[in-house]
Amino acid sequence: MRLPSLITLQMLEASARHGSFARAAEELSVTESAVYRQIVALEQRYGVCFFQRAKKRISLTSEGARYVNEIREQLQQIERATKELAARAGGKEVVELAVVPTFAAQWLIPRLSSFARQYPRLLVNITARADPFHLHDSRFDAAIYFGHAVWPGTTGSCLFSEGPSIPVCSPSFPKHEQVLTRQDVTKLPLIHLASRPDAWPNWLGGDNEDLRLAASQGSRFDLFTMVVSAAVSGLGAALLPKILIHSELERGLLVPLLRDTQDDIVQEGSYFISHRTDQMTKSKIDPFLSWLVEESESGMQLT
Repeated sequence: MRLPSLITLQMLEASARHGSFARAAEELSVTESAVYRQIVALEQRYGVCFFQRAKKRISLTSEGARYVNEIREQLQQIERATKELAARAGGKEVVELAVVPTFAAQWLIPRLSSFARQYPRLLVNITARADPFHLHDSRFDAAIYFGHAVWPGTTGSCLFSEGPSIPVCSPSFPKHEQVLTRQDVTKLPLIHLASRPDAWPNWLGGDNEDLRLAASQGSRFDLFTMVVSAAVSGLGAALLPKILIHSELERGLLVPLLRDTQDDIVQEGSYFISHRTDQMTKSKIDPFLSWLVEESESGMQLT
């Protein structure tokens, strides 16, 4: 039996992932008609209908879903092996990381120059992934994520707890030096992280419903980096984990609102890493894990 070409399988997988021939074509830098023709030819060759068509949207049939799931992992392995081949040809190896955006921007990337100096033959590619996924069904060597435990079915470890959060603002923020109590804080414009709507109410209000209501007011931003940027820009006060704003505090871009921060809230979560254990990955993951543990320990000491 003559097997489908690699490009045909890529077209099929991309169409299934996007639910669109047009978007698959855009990803693969071909025309939409080329994608459509190849998939129709594949259906005719094997007598199988891969997609149900409804106007401009397409969805996989049960048989199509089964086949795509079976070939997706193989395509990812081919892609991964090819990238590894190209890297080794240049004397390098590549570590493919999926990282929660906050950790990547605020903690990992600012430290990567240290890793590059220690391991010049290893390159680190970072992709932002906020939601859990099946590591072994992906193209990634490892994933760093926020949660309460190592992902089921994976090999991994806890890097560190997120630790305490403190109220901060820009040093140019009007009247920040006059803030002496938590009640004073409620009079300021407050900046909220959308995924943690109760952070300010819990820190300021406790069981006091009036204070909780006052603390729930203010602007909301989807990303942690947006909250940091808003606070640095002087839009208001933000409640942020100290371990993730070490650089901003050190450079004076942010300052604590209160002198006494002994009652900081502690988030019930930690940063974890899960990684592959196959022999091909071990030679590059082991050095990265060792470096990451060292940086985690020194990062905790700094904060």
